Amino acid sequence: MKNYLVRVTFQSGIIDYNFPLVYFISDPKEGIRANVVSGIATSGSKVIPGGKKSIEIIIRGALFAKNYADLLTLRTTLEENITTDVGTLTLKHWSGSEWVNSWSYTVRRVSEIIYEESLRTFEEKYQVSFLVLGY
Repeated sequence: MKNYLVRVTFQSGIIDYNFPLVYFISDPKEGIRANVVSGIATSGSKVIPGGKKSIEIIIRGALFAKNYADLLTLRTTLEENITTDVGTLTLKHWSGSEWVNSWSYTVRRVSEIIYEESLRTFEEKYQVSFLVLGY
């Protein structure tokens, strides 16, 4: 049994989409953007802080179906529901009696949905990347 759930809800409509069979999700981590200047005459370096780095969340999962037509339907559903609109991405885990929020971020998909090359017979792996706008 799966013990976590990844869901996105878009602000532009009442679309709740649960990502199917997620096997990887990157936890959002803050980082800094800094420029490092190494000098020739000295043995040290200067670090110039440049603000915060953009946070990205990557989701990888798989679509499973018994034939190509059903697999194509699953893929079309994924593409139609995961738009580039602003939405809320939520990771929930099963506590034994109920779903509990692990984290929730305001996000926007900023790149194409990537599909791993396959024969598209029973399984097709996908990857969706989101840019974190707020938390």
